[in-house]
Amino acid sequence: MKLKYILFLLAAFSLLNAFAQEEKEGVIENNIKAIYDKKNQEEISELKDRFDNWAYSNKKHAPFFYFSPMYQYGTGSSTSANNLHSDLGVIYKWRTVKKDKWKMNIHGWLEQTSFWAGETTSDFGKKLGMITTPNASSETGHDLSLEQLMAEFFFFNQKLDISIGKFDPMYLTVFTDYSGWDKYNYFTKSVASDPVPNIGAGMGIYSEYHLSEHFSFGGLVSDNDARNNYLYIPDFDSSWNYAGFLRFKIGAGKGLYSSHNLMVYSQTSKAGDESGSGIVYTANQGLSDDLILVLKVSNGTGNIDKLNAAYVAGMTFKSPLNRIQDQAGFALVMNEKAGNYEYALDTYYRYFINEYINVAPNFQLINTVNDKYNTVFGIRSFIMF
Repeated sequence: MKLKYILFLLAAFSLLNAFAQEEKEGVIENNIKAIYDKKNQEEISELKDRFDNWAYSNKKHAPFFYFSPMYQYGTGSSTSANNLHSDLGVIYKWRTVKKDKWKMNIHGWLEQTSFWAGETTSDFGKKLGMITTPNASSETGHDLSLEQLMAEFFFFNQKLDISIGKFDPMYLTVFTDYSGWDKYNYFTKSVASDPVPNIGAGMGIYSEYHLSEHFSFGGLVSDNDARNNYLYIPDFDSSWNYAGFLRFKIGAGKGLYSSHNLMVYSQTSKAGDESGSGIVYTANQGLSDDLILVLKVSNGTGNIDKLNAAYVAGMTFKSPLNRIQDQAGFALVMNEKAGNYEYALDTYYRYFINEYINVAPNFQLINTVNDKYNTVFGIRSFIMF
C-alpha cells in the first residue's frame, strides 16, 4: 500500500478518535518545536535560554531573532580547508485565535544564509577527501529564504494539530532539543540534523494527533518544487513529499527528559532527480537529570542529499563543571555513501554567557573512506534577541 493511502487512513483514524475524546486539560500547542509536554508557570519562569522562553511563550505576538556565525578549520595529511558562514533569521508566532474549543496560530520564519570566506561545504569535504560536510549551508554567497509561513490549527482540546502553508518538514517532524536543529544544537550537521532525504521546505499540509501526553502520530504532504523560491510560488504539478511519523516519550512520568521521533518518507521524482524513500529516527533519552542519550538513524535511497545513511550514538551532559546552563557532548558517528563508510568522533562544549549569547567550540576526528585521518575544529556562537 502506498504511503499516501496509509497517511489518509491515519488521518481518518485521528478524526474518529478525536471526536470520541472527552474534554481534558490540553497540551501545549507548538508543533514548530515538536513539543507537547506540559510545563507549569514555575518551570517556564526558570528557563534561561531565549529560544525556550519564546517556545513556551503565551504572548499574542512572539518574535524570536537569531544570529549564528560559525567558523570551521579542517586539516588532513597534506592539506587544509576552512569555512566561515552565518545564519541570520527571525521566527514569528501570532496567536490569532485562542478559544476553548479551538486555537489558531500563524508561524513565519525568514532566514538569511551567508557564505563569507574559505571553501563552500562541498569544496571543504572534497579538499579533505570526506563525505561528511561541515555544519553549514551549501550556498556560495548570500541567500534569503522564506522557510515557513503557515497557519496552525488545534482542535478537540489541542489533541488534533493541523498546519497548512509552507513549512520545513524535517524541522516539524524530527526536531529534538539535543539532536534536531543545527542552529540550536552543537554537534556537527551529520550528527545533529543532516537528513538523508533532500526534503526542503514546501507548500503542503501537516497533521498530528496526540493520543496522550507521551504518544502522538501524524503525516504530511508537501510539494517538492517551486517556480519561485523567494515568494515560494508552488508548482503543484511537479513532485511531492509524503511522510508519516510517530513521537513518543519513555520514562517521562519519572521526570526524565525524553523525545523520540520516527519518520518514514517517500519522495516522487522531479526534473533532474529520481524518486526516493527512507527513514529518519532521532532520539534524546534522559538517563538521569543531567545525562541525555543521543541517537540517530537515517537511511534512504533514490533522491538523496549528501549521504545514503548516518548512524549516531552519543551523550549530552547538562550542567558540566557545575555550570547550570552549559552543555557538553560527544558522539560516535558512521556515515555511508554509495557503499563507502566514514567514521568520526564528534565533541562539543556549549558555554553559556547569558540568556542572549552562548558559544560552542567543537572538535571532530574523522577516519575517511580512504583510511586517512582528518581533524576539524569549529566554533559556533548563537546570539538570540
